[in-house]
Amino acid sequence: MDHLTRLPEAELTVMRAVWRLTAPASTGAIRGELERSRPWNLSAVQTLLTRLTDRGFLSAGKEGRQRTYTPLVAERDYLAFENRPFLAGRRGALPGLVASLYETHSISKDDLEELRAFLDTAIDGKEASP
Repeated sequence: MDHLTRLPEAELTVMRAVWRLTAPASTGAIRGELERSRPWNLSAVQTLLTRLTDRGFLSAGKEGRQRTYTPLVAERDYLAFENRPFLAGRRGALPGLVASLYETHSISKDDLEELRAFLDTAIDGKEASP
C-alpha cells in the first residue's frame, strides 16, 4: 500500500463506480454507473480511466472492441490508506468524531447501530483469533 497516492475527487468518483461493478468492467458500464448520479462526458471518463491506469489503480484490457478495466487496488485498502493520516496521533479521537457526526445529524441512529454491530463482530472475531 506504500505506492498509493491520494486521488482527486473526480478520479475517486470513477474508482467508486469501478468498485461497484463486476470486473472487468467496460468503459460503457463504468460510464453507465457514473450516470446514475449525473451525466458524464465519454471523453472525460476515458481520460480519468487512463489516469487511474497510469497511477496503478486499474489495469486495462480489451474484450472484442471494448476497453475493460479491473481494479488493482481494493476499495477497503484505499480507504484504509486515505483514513490512516486522519486517525494517526489522535488516540481517543474516534469516539469524539462519531459523537460529533451524530450531534450534527451527519449520521443517523441506524448508522450507529450498524457501527455497533460491526464493532461487536470485529471484537468477537479478534478475541477468537489465536
